[in-house]
Amino acid sequence: TQYFSNLYNSIIDLLIMVFGWGKKKKVEYEEPAEPVNSSPQNIKLDEIPKILNDIVILRKGTLASEIKSHRNRIDPQREVILKIANELSEDELDPDKLDPHFQIMVNRGKKEVISAIKKEFGNPFPDINNADDVMRFKKASTAGINKVGDMLGKHSKVIHHFAPKYSKKLTNDLKELSDDLKEVDELIDIFNITENSVQTINELLSSREKTLEKLSKRELRVNELKSSLAEKNENITKFENEIKDIKNSPDYKEYTNVKSQLSDCDSEEAKIRHHINDEFTKISRPLGKFVHISSHDKELKDLTATLASSPYDVLDTPNIPGIKNILDSITTGIDSGSVSVKDVSKSKDSIIEIKNVIPTLISTKENFETKKHELTSKLEDFDSKSLQTAEKNLKHEESDISDISSKLKVFEDETLELTHAIPTILHEIETNLKDVTATSYTISLDDQ
Repeated sequence: TQYFSNLYNSIIDLLIMVFGWGKKKKVEYEEPAEPVNSSPQNIKLDEIPKILNDIVILRKGTLASEIKSHRNRIDPQREVILKIANELSEDELDPDKLDPHFQIMVNRGKKEVISAIKKEFGNPFPDINNADDVMRFKKASTAGINKVGDMLGKHSKVIHHFAPKYSKKLTNDLKELSDDLKEVDELIDIFNITENSVQTINELLSSREKTLEKLSKRELRVNELKSSLAEKNENITKFENEIKDIKNSPDYKEYTNVKSQLSDCDSEEAKIRHHINDEFTKISRPLGKFVHISSHDKELKDLTATLASSPYDVLDTPNIPGIKNILDSITTGIDSGSVSVKDVSKSKDSIIEIKNVIPTLISTKENFETKKHELTSKLEDFDSKSLQTAEKNLKHEESDISDISSKLKVFEDETLELTHAIPTILHEIETNLKDVTATSYTISLDDQ
């Protein structure tokens, strides 16, 4: 509709420029008056579609009636223009007065203008019996005026100069016809506003329904999350009580005591290890040299290397024969000179001293390891699986609580936003209803 209206106005402006038409007087149209109620009427949502349907039917009927009136007034104008074209067709335009050079041009212009008028205005404009006929009429009449106007514009100089009386009649009648069609455009535009408003209201009604559906889903999800949250909190309480009961039991107290003693073993082992290493430090020089010159088998060589680097690790009863063999071999090496030392006597005395203290060192180590093994066995006897399971379950539930709480916050915010949107949508519906019906309505949600 807007496109044809713009095109139509452009053609009229062209005709004004070509034929010198005067300024067109704007005709104001008002929509049929509808009383505005002083106090709002209460309606229910399900009544709105009928109100909209009734208003559209009423205004379609009014539009068709008014456009039909214009059509009945315009069609005779079409016949007048057609009659002028017929008169022009029979008029020779004083050919004797025409310059031969212009005669061909005049005849061609006259022929094309007459042909356009007869083609476009030769048949009555479409009749209007209902709203569906309006646009068919507008399209046909607008196209006819545009094409005739184009042709007159094309041959304006020729027709105006050589057929002035026809030019004046055609321009005046075409202007009158165009003005009437402008009024038709205005009436259609007014009806289009009604249709757009009705469409807006229907979209708002649909938006409300969709918002309510979303709200219902969000509320359902919120309730599910709250239920899950309550269940998780109950589980947390249950697991906390399980952990508390386990930790208050005599077995657990014994377990923590043993665990504490076992923890102390680490420092005790470090002291024993340090003491043994210090003893063997006394013969570290000859022992280190013997590692490289020893001709013992691989097993004894490996024992010699470990004895030199970490004696605590190999100092035990099964290794006593091998250790004594190594020490005797070192003494022999010192005597033979294959193991060089600064003080032969001192080194040999240190070896004898080590040999004498070895049983005591081994006993100290074995007693410690026996005690540590007994503590470890006691620790293993305690059933820690139930405690570990309860602690693991507690941690899992606490993690779930955090995740559920985050989701719950999101859904609660969305629910609040949707809840606030409902009154806004209803207000927009009421505002648009007033615009389209000229009646103030208050929407009642009773029984909704």
